[in-house]
Amino acid sequence: MAVVVASLVALVAAAISNRVAPAPAADVAAGTETCFGSGLFGRELPPPARTPQRWTTERAAFRFRDLPRGPLRVRVEVHGQRAPVVVAVEGQVVGAIPREARSGEWTVASESRSLNVELRVEPFVGWGGRRLGALLDRVVVFHAPATVPSFFLLLAFLVPALAVVACAVAASVPPVLALCAAAVVSTLQALALAPSGLVRSDYVLLLAGVLSLAPLVALGLARALERRQAGLAAWAFTGILVAELVQGVAATSPMMVVSDAEFHANKLATVARGEGFPTSITPGDRPFRFPYGVSFYAVLAPLAQAGLDRGLLVRYGAAIAGIAASAAIMALLAPWGARRAGLATVLLQLLPVTFDLYSYGNLSNIFGQAATVGFFAWWCAAPPRRSALVGATLLATGCLAHFSSLIVLVAVCAALAAIEGRSLAADRRRAVGLLAGLAIAALYYSHFLPLVLEQIPHLAERSGTARPWVGSMARQVRAAVEQWGIPAMALGTLGLGVFHRAPLDLRRGLGAWALAGASLGVAAIVSPVEVRYLYALTLPVAVVAAVGADWLVERGPGGVALAALLLLWQLVLAGQGIALGLVHRYRA
Repeated sequence: MAVVVASLVALVAAAISNRVAPAPAADVAAGTETCFGSGLFGRELPPPARTPQRWTTERAAFRFRDLPRGPLRVRVEVHGQRAPVVVAVEGQVVGAIPREARSGEWTVASESRSLNVELRVEPFVGWGGRRLGALLDRVVVFHAPATVPSFFLLLAFLVPALAVVACAVAASVPPVLALCAAAVVSTLQALALAPSGLVRSDYVLLLAGVLSLAPLVALGLARALERRQAGLAAWAFTGILVAELVQGVAATSPMMVVSDAEFHANKLATVARGEGFPTSITPGDRPFRFPYGVSFYAVLAPLAQAGLDRGLLVRYGAAIAGIAASAAIMALLAPWGARRAGLATVLLQLLPVTFDLYSYGNLSNIFGQAATVGFFAWWCAAPPRRSALVGATLLATGCLAHFSSLIVLVAVCAALAAIEGRSLAADRRRAVGLLAGLAIAALYYSHFLPLVLEQIPHLAERSGTARPWVGSMARQVRAAVEQWGIPAMALGTLGLGVFHRAPLDLRRGLGAWALAGASLGVAAIVSPVEVRYLYALTLPVAVVAAVGADWLVERGPGGVALAALLLLWQLVLAGQGIALGLVHRYRA
């Protein structure tokens, strides 16, 4: 019955998506040009407006599929060209847009349900030696009203829904809840394809593939965790699937305008060419050069050297790291209870900052945070499962990923050493892993010692800047509310009251993490030195919030209702943040 109902929901979602979809448009302002087009340079966000723009090469192509049969009108809007833009449909030239014009529209006859539009322009040499064609605004195809969806579209909705149901049941999720999960996935799939007629683009196939693969990966990880802790599979599947939907699907959507995606793609190209010590320059009136992490790009460099798209590599690389960190949280908390582990993993995805960093393009920071979570999970693991080599690798990888991750990890390691005290000296694997990881990081950053000494005067200028601590503290509190959400903070407050029941290693570890975060928070209040410590604290916040939610559930029906209300509120906050990042941020 679950399979039948899930199939019906998926088919209805496909039919509605086909029926109500607007005219398909490769629209730079909406961020949908990537879903239809090729032959384009990367997105740029030039100041001061920081709205997206996209240059074409001398030949840019746009593919529209599953169009209703009937007469078609093609409209092309461009600007900035230095020569006429020739427009061809299905290989036949239909017209041109003069140099001084910005748009053209043509009626075409086509018996096919797909349409290929090509823009040809004599290029000019721009900044960096790029051969630029024209600044694309949009290419839109107006078609007859849609009727029956194609078999391809029906299949694109049906396969992910069936995959979710089958994998959820295989992970011991009750069939009714498996059906609900499939319905949610079908609904999210329809929403993802709604803007600018994306249901007529090749993104349909990519999205269907990712949504079909996600439950298979979640099932594999859930079964692996089940072998370590009985009764964990259902919660592990749920938590990891939510992580995949947020960080693996929404965060990699091609229509999301990512602020620093091109920056990271260029850094990856630099490292792939053999530069192992990249640097960057701070923004502001008094910029200074500082060391930039290398591990994120070093991991991806072999794939970049193989010719894969660097922009996609950095975005998917960060997403995979984020999902892996979510699985590490499940493994970390599993001995303390499946429900707490699952709730913590889900709540991590619902903290607004988790998604925001993808939109802002802090991709190496996401990777560094994932390595930090991995190191912490290693630290709190049972002694037989600890390997000094693994610990040192995770610690060094986090330190070398991003400068913020370095500062956070040094603070966390110092707090761990202080709290563990003499027991750390007796634990050889922990001690070796910690010291070796920090030694590798110190050896790497020692290369930048001359640069650091050179920039000390600039740091001194900044440190002398007056910063009223009351106003600064108020800003930090507002930032915490925005990045974590009031419901999660309320649940976390409840969780702190019962956190003393946690296993000793976990209690000490999270206490050290909180102590490091508090120290960095004080530094942010009283000085201009500020790392993304609120983002670094998302793990302890998610854990204590999960403990609070679990405590409410144990109180009976009233507690269950209150926990559900707070979780729903948190879900709304996360949904608003995702919608903002996908369709509004960095738009005109």
